[in-house]
Amino acid sequence: MPTIQIDDNAGRILQLLTALRKPSQVVELGTLFGYSTIYLARGLREDARLTTVEIDPGRAELARRNLERAGVSHRVEVVVGDALEYLSSLESESVGMIFLDADKRSYVRYLRECARALEPGGLLVADDAFADGDYGREHGGETEQAEERRAILEYGRAVTRARGLLSAFVATDTGLLVSLKLEHDG
Repeated sequence: MPTIQIDDNAGRILQLLTALRKPSQVVELGTLFGYSTIYLARGLREDARLTTVEIDPGRAELARRNLERAGVSHRVEVVVGDALEYLSSLESESVGMIFLDADKRSYVRYLRECARALEPGGLLVADDAFADGDYGREHGGETEQAEERRAILEYGRAVTRARGLLSAFVATDTGLLVSLKLEHDG
């Protein structure tokens, strides 16, 4: 497995945000082997649920085993599928928190569906917001790495300009961009 999971500080921030926000439904896009999923699940209320979406069936199965070992599998559903398709299937304003750590080149495409799916007061947290990481480990090659950097920068511009979202960077190894869906546009 590539070492592309979030760092421990980012995991603790995710757990803290989840515990503070107290969402009844959390969605994670990009499971890998479940490291960030465990932090998110540990921050959940006992009656809350987390759905994590992973396109690779082998990684999804590894995540299921890790979630079981961590004692949080009863709160988590691992879905194998395309993140954008899954987001599109969600009801509007039905999710309290979304953690975005999937295909970086699709971040801007995810933004519209994430904003639609979030309930007012909901949080959208995007990983790798500093756009200076080594994304070549994820998809290989300098061209792909440059494309991912461009996409992350484009996402940063789009989310900070989006009506109805209040956004700020949080310092982690690769940066988190945290956005709050406002109760009203403005």
